[in-house]
Amino acid sequence: MAVEPIAVAGPHQAQAAQQQAAAAQQQAAAAQQEAQQAAQEAAQTAREAAREAARAISDAQREAGRAGRNGRPEIMFPPFPNSGPQVPEGAIIISVAFFIMCAVIAIGFPIARAIARRMDRRNAVTPGADSDTRARLERIEQAVESIAVEVERISEGQRFTTKVMAEMRSLPQGDPGADRVAVPLRAREAR
Repeated sequence: MAVEPIAVAGPHQAQAAQQQAAAAQQQAAAAQQEAQQAAQEAAQTAREAAREAARAISDAQREAGRAGRNGRPEIMFPPFPNSGPQVPEGAIIISVAFFIMCAVIAIGFPIARAIARRMDRRNAVTPGADSDTRARLERIEQAVESIAVEVERISEGQRFTTKVMAEMRSLPQGDPGADRVAVPLRAREAR
């Protein structure tokens, strides 16, 4: 007896389960159709967007070609996201040039000094390096000393001559018509 109610309840439940399965299949088929329809719409939208992008690119190329033919090529850049105050291009060029110049000075100046010193060392001859040079310098020194002694003698003679001429001018002048007689210096002092 317990089996009969199960048997009676079994076909009824099986029928209900079949109805639920059929409903679930219908819902799944409907969902599948909706998904296919959504995929087709998305593909259609993507194709339209690609066509619009291609049209925009060809329009931009045509516009650039027209601007280039008119003699003023223009390059359009998209705006920066943070379009705040921008640094002018000239200021950037000047600052870069300044820093390059500082680097060249900082590196180039010591190099130039080293090259100059090396050139000075090559050309500089150490005095008294060989005996021939020493002998020449000694002869030149002796010649300069002898010239100095001779110049001193000449200047002493010049002073004496100047003194004698000054004394002669201070003597009284005699009669121009009288015979001149040379009087020695010692005789003059005796008078």
